Amino acid sequence: MAFQFMCPRGHLLEGDESQGGQQCRCPQCGMVFIIPMPAPAAVYEAVVPEESEAAFPGFGGAADEPAEPRLLHIPCPNGHELETPEDMLGQEVLCPHCNAQFKLREKDSIEFRRKRQAEIERMHHKQAKNWMNWAIALGVIVVLGVIGMIVIAMNN
Repeated sequence: MAFQFMCPRGHLLEGDESQGGQQCRCPQCGMVFIIPMPAPAAVYEAVVPEESEAAFPGFGGAADEPAEPRLLHIPCPNGHELETPEDMLGQEVLCPHCNAQFKLREKDSIEFRRKRQAEIERMHHKQAKNWMNWAIALGVIVVLGVIGMIVIAMNN
């Protein structure tokens, strides 16, 4: 008996009940997936948005592609910048420029330093904003106090 189902990217396909649980390739997008088992007629109909990629970012396709390793830029003790994959962290290496031996550590990387510097700048900005708010509040209190003293002096 024929039934309809959707590929993970939302393309409507038709199949036979006997194909349920088998591997299939969507003729429209080429994605390989397992054909779902047919549901009884009483089960609700699943609604998948037309643009499932927009509704579910990263759904489909992304799992099929291998993720690129993150590269870190770590300077040697003499300042030569080495581009190293993240999986090499903790290893002792020789600089190809000056043959200096050193250990690859994430905290020595340029990316880590930039991230740390951005955190420090955010913290300083937040502190400056708090000081400004306190200064404004105290200024308002002083102005109100002066106005109050003027009013009291005029009533006496």
